[in-house]
Amino acid sequence: MTLRAHVEAIYDSLRLVIGEHDEEEVQTRLARELRHVAPQWRDHLPDCPGWYWLKPPGIGEPALVLVSHGRIDTKLMADLGPPNNLVDVQRIKGQWAGPLLPPT
Repeated sequence: MTLRAHVEAIYDSLRLVIGEHDEEEVQTRLARELRHVAPQWRDHLPDCPGWYWLKPPGIGEPALVLVSHGRIDTKLMADLGPPNNLVDVQRIKGQWAGPLLPPT
């Protein structure tokens, strides 16, 4: 069962307890929050620092990478490890998912 299916099942079980509410607004908020819990693959480059999943083209396994500001300027750089280490995210091809929220 997917995470989305679990959330929808919980919502269905609480519907009577919640009482009157705008079902569409609740569904919209749930979808927005699920994007942080289970991020989707996108072609958009990261626009803020954080941990991201990166899936380069032609490579089967995605990698978890840290994106942060560069040491000299404010460009967003991804730590790809040796031998490249910090690389400007503008130069990295692939799909991104994130940023990932820390656990509570």
